[in-house]
Amino acid sequence: MDRYLLGEMLLPFVSGVLLIIVMLVGNTVFPLIEQIAKYGIPLMVVAKLVAFNLPTLLVLTLPAATALAAAWAVNRLARDSEVTAIRMSGVPLRRLFRPIFFLGAAASLLAFVVGDRVVPPATQEFYQTQSQLPAFGFQALPSVAANKVFTFQDYSFHIREIHQDPGGDVNKLHLVGVTIFQNPPIGAGFPVLYTAQSATYDHDLWTLYQVHIDVMDADGSVAKEVAAGSLVKSLRIPLGSLEQSATRTPEMLTMRQLGTEMRALASTGQRGTDAYNAIAYNYYTKLALPFICLAFALFAPPLTLRFARQGAYTGIFLSILMVWVAWNTLILGKFLGASGKLSPVLAAWAPDVLFMALGLLFLWRME
Repeated sequence: MDRYLLGEMLLPFVSGVLLIIVMLVGNTVFPLIEQIAKYGIPLMVVAKLVAFNLPTLLVLTLPAATALAAAWAVNRLARDSEVTAIRMSGVPLRRLFRPIFFLGAAASLLAFVVGDRVVPPATQEFYQTQSQLPAFGFQALPSVAANKVFTFQDYSFHIREIHQDPGGDVNKLHLVGVTIFQNPPIGAGFPVLYTAQSATYDHDLWTLYQVHIDVMDADGSVAKEVAAGSLVKSLRIPLGSLEQSATRTPEMLTMRQLGTEMRALASTGQRGTDAYNAIAYNYYTKLALPFICLAFALFAPPLTLRFARQGAYTGIFLSILMVWVAWNTLILGKFLGASGKLSPVLAAWAPDVLFMALGLLFLWRME
């Protein structure tokens, strides 16, 4: 019976992993297609970008594949009345679903190992390969952090401090100590210099406050000075170029390294700050995200069995619905945990707790 049920799950699980990875890989490749043709970026460079992004995609794919495999297998057995026959022989549902629980636990362990051991070095290689694109004439997104100089298109920037929007809008940033060089064409003179005490970034609109503008003449001396309380400029600078940090991102760190940073912040009295909450949330997510595979393995079988008579594709629909709910719960948890509105550990584990609790409840009621 165990081998039979695992056999029913094998094809949808493998197919789900491959299909979802292929779709997600498109998000990496398709934006580069025009640049590949325009700048002649070697296919080997594109292949490296895809390969180094695969571990991250695998961690995101395994939960969805687990939900699909569990729902598909139970739906098929229920429609053919095999679940009824097995239960009439005295086998309880918790015993029948044991191979599904085993697959969920195995997928969780695999996702954790890949996410904690493979993803950090692969992510570093991904960004390193991405930094090679300008050599082929492609303007890649710059690596940006506070107190770093970065260049994009005709502008060079130095920002002393970069803060996220207090309201949680990911398309807004608050900047302190802004210096912008508007670079002229090569050989056409000196840049126009903008300095501002502070600024806001809102969907490509830069609003500079207490701004001072210096325009140079041909010999480099200041030809014109302008001071203003505020100035609005529309600069087509992608938001991702501002949010990407020149330092290591959480994806580049193992769970142990995140724990070390979290304890270091706590020891300096920063527990409860935005910086601490962001690190703490990513620390707990390193473990919570992989083990949502096990949560799906507990939740999908009894739910699918309840609606199996509705049609052959009910399992697929339910698995998609589970993944959608889990993904949006993760997004909500990230906002609440990183902002301190909810405990980081609770925000990270909320989807797992939700689906495990509902799965055990449904299983108990159906028994």
